[in-house]
Amino acid sequence: MTDVYENIEFESERATLRGRFHRSENRGAALVVLAHGFSATAHMSINAFAARLAGAGYHVLAYDHRNFGTSDGEPRYAVDQWCQIRGYSDAITCALDLDGVETDHVVVWGESMGGGTVHFVGAFDPRVTAVIAHTPGCGAEYVEPAADSSDFTAMKTFWLDGDLTDEPAASVAVRFADLPTSEAPVILNFEAARDYATTYGQRTESLWSNDVNVITRKAPELSVPVAAAQLAVPTLYVVASDDEVAVAAPAVARQCFDSIAAAKNWTDIDGGHFGLLYEDSELFHRAVDADLAFLAEHL
Repeated sequence: MTDVYENIEFESERATLRGRFHRSENRGAALVVLAHGFSATAHMSINAFAARLAGAGYHVLAYDHRNFGTSDGEPRYAVDQWCQIRGYSDAITCALDLDGVETDHVVVWGESMGGGTVHFVGAFDPRVTAVIAHTPGCGAEYVEPAADSSDFTAMKTFWLDGDLTDEPAASVAVRFADLPTSEAPVILNFEAARDYATTYGQRTESLWSNDVNVITRKAPELSVPVAAAQLAVPTLYVVASDDEVAVAAPAVARQCFDSIAAAKNWTDIDGGHFGLLYEDSELFHRAVDADLAFLAEHL
């Protein structure tokens, strides 16, 4: 693990995004780009994953999505997945332009909702050469991709040309966990979610809010199964067999994984949806070890 990094910022969808860049001594080392899930921030476990990966000799960029943590963007605490997909690509552009980075190997890493998001980045952005998805949010039910790939074409076309300055179709207020912060509906109403939110969301410097707004757009529906079927790069799934989150159903993850035509690795883990996010725990290190084994094998 290494705590040696530089603070970095880059522009994405009319906002400045911020994070940490760990520079490898090997100019040609692979670049790993990490961001957090649904309503978390990079300070909630992601920076710890980044430090472990950097300690193994990789260039690593970990950052906060637009509207969250140290990054700018309004409205605050608004989850806009299309902006998050574009953010990954802008992070890649930023890192590849830095002095001392000369690589053709680009890995996108995500967890939970972010584990779903990296499917889109990996399928849309031709610079991506590998995907790592921890406890990926692949959906509560499997959606069969269209035989003619028209659903994927629509998503990719919007990624290329869609105008994210357009007014969103809707914004729905929710609470991440069952904490007394508002009267909004609770997304994850179980004890492990409350425990993680309390332990990591409420610690110093997390810059986290239990209250968020979910943005939907007049755009093609984002479907992880559709993107998974189009992935053409090595992919790692780290899946909690006892995951409590409906949209991270292990059975759906298995169907998505099976549809990937590229080289792929599957790692089972226990501890529920949040177990591997507890920094320096046995599950955390098992998850990182799976990442490192995958990177060593495929890059």
